[in-house]
Amino acid sequence: MRSILAAVVIGASALVAGCGKTPTPAAVEAIEHAGDATAGRRLFVEKGCVLCHSINGVGGKAAPALDAADPYVKPDPLDFAARMWRGAPAMVEFQSVELGYVIDLSADEIAHLATFAASREEQKLLLDSAIPGPMRDSLLDERYWEMEDWSEFMANGQEGAGEPEPEGEIDAVPDAVPDADPQTDAPQ
Repeated sequence: MRSILAAVVIGASALVAGCGKTPTPAAVEAIEHAGDATAGRRLFVEKGCVLCHSINGVGGKAAPALDAADPYVKPDPLDFAARMWRGAPAMVEFQSVELGYVIDLSADEIAHLATFAASREEQKLLLDSAIPGPMRDSLLDERYWEMEDWSEFMANGQEGAGEPEPEGEIDAVPDAVPDADPQTDAPQ
């Protein structure tokens, strides 16, 4: 199965080729990460995704459910990784505080999880009994997030946007630079 990553690499190669530059061998080599839904189901539990996310009602309720929307949706590891990226600040904070470490995923593991998230058939096989007892006792529901005040965390830039500006200090606005001459890249 060719992933969206392969299409991006091939598209970038075509763009480079269209600019009159010869693509390097690495740029034209397709990158593939074929996902396995069964491996994804196993990883969903082993990596701890199940603590916050649910599938068919199995798992935590503190993060979006990952139920397959349609039985005919193709898995898209790149789109899945992009959705994870948007939730990464909260996931990293939770994992650091609650688990004491941040979950590490390889590209192949993300492909497996994406394939599991797209497979209704494999999702039907996820049962409460697949979650080890101590982990089952740690599943998070909405109340956990309601009890915590995340507004300061997000407002202080700790979600990855950088350091917050100290109160009362305003950076000086630099003088305007004249438009550059496209012929010389020098200010006019």
